[in-house]
Amino acid sequence: MNTRDGAARGGRAKPLAVCVLLLAFACGAALAVAGTTAAERAWRAAVPCAAGERGDDCLRTVPAVIERTEPHQPKKLSHLYFTHGRPLRQLTVTYEAAEAFEAGDRVELTLWRGQVMTVSGRHYVWHEHVTTGGSMAVVAAGLALSAGYPGAQLLLLARGRRRPADEVLPSPLPFLAPLVVTAVWLLPLCYRHPTSLFGSTEAIAWWAVGGVVSLGLFGWAWRATRIRMPDETPVRSAARLPEGEDVFLSARFLEHTEYNPHQFGTHVVLGPDGPAVTPHPGPGRFAAKPIPVERLALRSVRRARGEEGDLVPHSWHIAELDDAGRPVRLAAAPDDLACVLRALA
Repeated sequence: MNTRDGAARGGRAKPLAVCVLLLAFACGAALAVAGTTAAERAWRAAVPCAAGERGDDCLRTVPAVIERTEPHQPKKLSHLYFTHGRPLRQLTVTYEAAEAFEAGDRVELTLWRGQVMTVSGRHYVWHEHVTTGGSMAVVAAGLALSAGYPGAQLLLLARGRRRPADEVLPSPLPFLAPLVVTAVWLLPLCYRHPTSLFGSTEAIAWWAVGGVVSLGLFGWAWRATRIRMPDETPVRSAARLPEGEDVFLSARFLEHTEYNPHQFGTHVVLGPDGPAVTPHPGPGRFAAKPIPVERLALRSVRRARGEEGDLVPHSWHIAELDDAGRPVRLAAAPDDLACVLRALA
């Protein structure tokens, strides 16, 4: 296996593993939605046991006396302990419940399906947390949406598979917009209709409106992350700028030169006084360093590679210039770079 293939496989391994792991957890949560919803409905429908009835599906109330409490905050579990271990030795509760109850308190425990669901005292009632089908559906949908970001990374790697191994690919950040917007409408829908996402007119309308918005944003993200190839004739394709006034363009020379000391420049200003490097977006040419146009010659224009991706946005292009025998690099967005190169030509 050559270096290029190894780098490509290494770049795919991490997002692929994360994506698969998140989708596996999402599937597990989704499979638990039906059972969780059934248990939630059974609990809400449970009624007190009739006289002499011992079934698990009815609510059985038994008296108990608290022997001692163990409140722990915030990360450790809190407990209630019962006298003589009846009807159980200890019960895990919230910190607030362990603080509210005291040794010697007489309480009533409500049992359902062999589990203590409430502890009722004179001044405080503790309720066991019941996981709802809606919350489980929200977890499943959230995990599935979280897998969308590493999925977008895989998509970009697939789109750039024919490019040089060290070439910087577009950032997957634009895909966060459709993922977040989808979460805004999908998670409430899952909470309200955990087992019937298409079971009502309201849910279908929710899908229709939210789906159109999300699809539109995914289309925008797809276009925003396209791999734009450098123009072979950037000077000819440059847009015409207003004459007689300064125009500031976001652009950076990546080498230390007398017109870019210590790489201080963040913009290039074009105008009647000639191109110059500035550490600000204007207005005015304060601290501007004139660019020696007569010394510069264009060699090529390419996409960012390797460590250049840490210095400039991934969508920028790099112009390789010859500065009187010394190679220098100028980085800018493709359209802005074409305008600067026209001024340098």
